[in-house]
Amino acid sequence: MQPEETIAQVRQSLAKFQEGYTARDVAKLDEFMQLFVQGEEAELIGIGAVTRGGNEWFQGLSAIREIVESDWLYWGDVIFDVDGARITVRDETAWLSTTGKLVTTQERDKALEFYLRNMKELLEQEEASLDERLMEATHYGMRRLRERQKGLGFGWPFVFTAVLVKDRGEWRFHSLHWAMPVD
Repeated sequence: MQPEETIAQVRQSLAKFQEGYTARDVAKLDEFMQLFVQGEEAELIGIGAVTRGGNEWFQGLSAIREIVESDWLYWGDVIFDVDGARITVRDETAWLSTTGKLVTTQERDKALEFYLRNMKELLEQEEASLDERLMEATHYGMRRLRERQKGLGFGWPFVFTAVLVKDRGEWRFHSLHWAMPVD
């Protein structure tokens, strides 16, 4: 297969990922999860991650499924630059980087209870010191207030990187990382 064809296949996997985040149809979440390698090796690192296994660092399909579902329910419109993604392929491994934006939508109002639960979980992390718990929960809450202050329709820029592997004839996501600039 020509390199251009392989890159086009990887780009198509990213396009399917975009389709899932555009539709945000929780009834099709199990189908969406087929875009990932199956098993516990899949990993998604969210924008707030700083510790493996900690807040926003997800390993395994069930953990990734939970965060994707909450993204679809509460996060707003996610728009990737699929066409502008830089893709490199070596054998049966590919990696990509691209940009995108998260557009604030009406979901922010129904997300408040979800955010408060997350803050409570941060405060209850027994492995963290009291100061660390307070700092993480406060930072998380301030970020949510900042998002609300920007209002509906504001587009938060982000960077997205991923590693895909050829699995059963398909390019599937192995590792993903979302990053947002500090605001």
